[in-house]
Amino acid sequence: MSSIIRASFFSLICIINITNAISQDKTRRLPSNINRPSINLYAPFISGDGQTLLYLSDYTDDGHHGMRWATKKTVSTWNDGLEVNKLINRPTLNYRGGYSLNFDGSVMLFTSRKSGLGGFDLWSSNRRGNDWEAPGNLGSPVNSSENEGAGMMSPDGEYLYFMRCEKMSEYGGASGCRLMVSKKTYNGWDTPKELPANINTGNSQTPRILADGETLIFASDQFGGKGGLDLYMTTKAGETWSDPIPLDFINTDKNDQFISIPAKGRYLFADVQGDRDRELVQILIPDEFQPKKVMRIQGTVTDAATGEPLDANLTVFNVGNRDRLWNEKVGRKGEFAIVLKEGSVYDVAIDMDDPTYLYFSKVYDFTEEVGVRDKENLQVKLSKIAPGATYNPDVVFEEYSSEISDNSTFELRRMAEVLRKNPNMKIEILVAQNNFKKDSVQSDPDLTEIQYDTVITKVRRSLITEQLKEDVEEDSLENEETDWVNEDFDEDTQDMADAGYEVVEEQKIKKTYHNDRTKAQAGAVKAYLVGRGVNESRIQVSTLRKERTESDSQEPGMADIKVEVKILNL
Repeated sequence: MSSIIRASFFSLICIINITNAISQDKTRRLPSNINRPSINLYAPFISGDGQTLLYLSDYTDDGHHGMRWATKKTVSTWNDGLEVNKLINRPTLNYRGGYSLNFDGSVMLFTSRKSGLGGFDLWSSNRRGNDWEAPGNLGSPVNSSENEGAGMMSPDGEYLYFMRCEKMSEYGGASGCRLMVSKKTYNGWDTPKELPANINTGNSQTPRILADGETLIFASDQFGGKGGLDLYMTTKAGETWSDPIPLDFINTDKNDQFISIPAKGRYLFADVQGDRDRELVQILIPDEFQPKKVMRIQGTVTDAATGEPLDANLTVFNVGNRDRLWNEKVGRKGEFAIVLKEGSVYDVAIDMDDPTYLYFSKVYDFTEEVGVRDKENLQVKLSKIAPGATYNPDVVFEEYSSEISDNSTFELRRMAEVLRKNPNMKIEILVAQNNFKKDSVQSDPDLTEIQYDTVITKVRRSLITEQLKEDVEEDSLENEETDWVNEDFDEDTQDMADAGYEVVEEQKIKKTYHNDRTKAQAGAVKAYLVGRGVNESRIQVSTLRKERTESDSQEPGMADIKVEVKILNL
């Protein structure tokens, strides 16, 4: 490729130019099978799960900058990059760097001026194995007679952020841009809305919505800054966005634009000038700019008997503030995706309008740590209610207590709702304990319960005859009595009396400390349901316990409690 073309690209494409001021211990160079010698790489985009990478390379047959992609091989290595097929990879038609991936890398969005609604449009392609399918135009109302580009979906796939510009060029230049957002509906994407004026000040470009769904990074040359397009960050709270702040750890006097950040949020992907060529690197993000860590949960809902997808209801609550985050239909395909942020406890439930189905539920506690796993796949199979069927509701109790945890209140409401919708249903609540422990002393904090037993102790004492009383000083009498506790109990009581002994039975109270709270816990569950309007005659309770074995997973002394509901009849 000629030096003229390379110089033209350097002058026109908006790229990150990180200077040597960034210390090497804060920068990780991608491996050599990606950063190959004598090849320039630009504008990396990493999927939210960190497993798929899109980028530009000047290693092409026609001398243009072509799109390539690679997938993660191990924690620190990548498979060799592949060229994106020619159905998508059209350098003379595509807006350079105007591409993105959804969270799991299964969908690519890109910007092209090939036949569409006018100017540049947003296009999408689904991944199929090691290739990409023929792209489709996103259509109206996202695309218009203006220029749309640089689209990116939110991690849950519910929102689409993009820029709409007065002018755009396939060489990467754009002007008069404003940021837009559209919400997904059953019929496609809703009418886009402009982001507020504190973000759209005349030329805002390349939106990057991060995995927490509330942090947005974009480029603009309308805030002063260091020169050219600088990067800015804003966060969403409710329906408002904070005033943007510059990412001065990355901004330079050149155009700074094409970066991306995976869900783990510690490193930013960018391109920098290496010793000879442009290279792809990861740059450590300062603590003050790091987004919240998240877990993305995606899955399907099917009928347990037929395997057919179900149009179920998805509900997600923030347990701490009782805020409902999701309350929507899964859709006819039975597919869903949600993103949960660190710092809260979440109640996730899937149910049907049809009252003859049971529900699915799970509690996610992210108050301490999230990010060890950044995604989870759920295959939810909903069953019809039938006599004899059992299920395990997500009911937990406070530590060392029979008090129901606040995290379980949504679950118990669902149980009560099922009973109200099926007025003839009767159930049995079984509380089973797999780590029963007892001791004569309160040897660990889990031994909160006390069992009181009456113990009969037999005591034999020597009898003092009348003659003996005359011969012995009265002050020595109290020393004559002798007790033998728990001795010779097999002797006949009458024989002992005939031999001159008095047999006395004494009652003592014995305490045994233990951790069996199953009866009280089962009673607490029943009481809650009765309090929600369920007749107590419809609820039976039972308990089961066994002592801890070496194979039990719980820590010693901690009661392993499981609640099971059995449907007795309908």
